Amino acid sequence: MRMFSLLLLVFVCSCGTRDEAKDALCSARRLAAEGKFKQALEKHVWFHNHGLEADPSYYGVRLSFALADWIELGKKYPEALVTLKSIRDEKTSRLLAGEADRALFHDVESINDWLGESKATVDLFRKIEGVRPEFATSVYSLVDEALIEAGEYDLAKKHLGDPMTRFERAKHRFDKGIQYAKTSRHGDASREALEHIFTNDIIRIITVLDKTGDSDKAREIQLKALTVFESPAIRNAINP
Repeated sequence: MRMFSLLLLVFVCSCGTRDEAKDALCSARRLAAEGKFKQALEKHVWFHNHGLEADPSYYGVRLSFALADWIELGKKYPEALVTLKSIRDEKTSRLLAGEADRALFHDVESINDWLGESKATVDLFRKIEGVRPEFATSVYSLVDEALIEAGEYDLAKKHLGDPMTRFERAKHRFDKGIQYAKTSRHGDASREALEHIFTNDIIRIITVLDKTGDSDKAREIQLKALTVFESPAIRNAINP
């Protein structure tokens, strides 16, 4: 979802309507550019902790554009990364202590992703899966990419659920998004992002199936997906 959320970068700090969350996010960027790194970090922390209270529609921006800026700040001001990792560790501890909150897991997964530490997400998922398998299944869609990158195909297959149902959900999201893109001022960019997301969703499904010996189901979903969107990446996802 990262690419789709980053489309919001086009207008987040430019449109006229202001709110406290947007002010914090845009101020963080401005302060970083001015070399006021400590103040920029304070704005990032506030936005991460309180942005959704101001406007829940910042959910995607909070875990994409905002984290990307935070990582960039950390390259110039190491304390920013120390703070981000501390937030990640505190949230991880809450999950391990039994807090079954999908949004909390998504926070940890996204921070790990931007830090380049997806292995930590896989390790966390394994620990959760061992004691709360139902919760692990409920957050599978947030961790499937990390599991596949780590070669954890059997673990992924265990929580994939019905692959055809997962395909239908991906198709529904794609179809609905394409209808919206037709009337969007950023239609071309939106369509490109939706195609990218759909392609990656399908490739992950068929990769898990193919790698765990269910090649027939993998090819069935591959063929169905190609009728939705003709993607060379989907067509080449299964080795002959």
